[in-house]
Amino acid sequence: MTPLKLAACAAWVLLVPGAVAAKEAASLDIQEWNKPDGSRGFTLSADQVKAGKVVFKIRNVSTDEVHELLLVRTDLAPDAFPMEAGGTRVNEKKLKGLKELGDLKQGQSHTVTVSLRPGRYVLLCNKPGHFKAGMFTTLTVT
Repeated sequence: MTPLKLAACAAWVLLVPGAVAAKEAASLDIQEWNKPDGSRGFTLSADQVKAGKVVFKIRNVSTDEVHELLLVRTDLAPDAFPMEAGGTRVNEKKLKGLKELGDLKQGQSHTVTVSLRPGRYVLLCNKPGHFKAGMFTTLTVT
């Protein structure tokens, strides 16, 4: 093997692992919860992830409620979200690009992978009254 071919092979071996690592999906742990005082929310392992594939590891740590996780890319503040008549749920039909990441009973876990573009996202639970009780948070994708 010529020195030039040997150098090219060595460079390929060194570069390929870096290219593979760059394509690995980001991971985000999410806990869905509620408290006896009626408050509800999400706890995220990070409030920012890189664009591309993101693995959402969702766990409902509530002892007595079903929660869902919806994701929408938006610049709207949560208090500006369109609400259904009665005000207990967000009007999902009026939020463009809304993604359902799953409903979980208390104690259940679920993993889902989603491709995300850069921007600001809101994660929310839209079970009756949960959004109004504060079950939403933001995620920045860079």
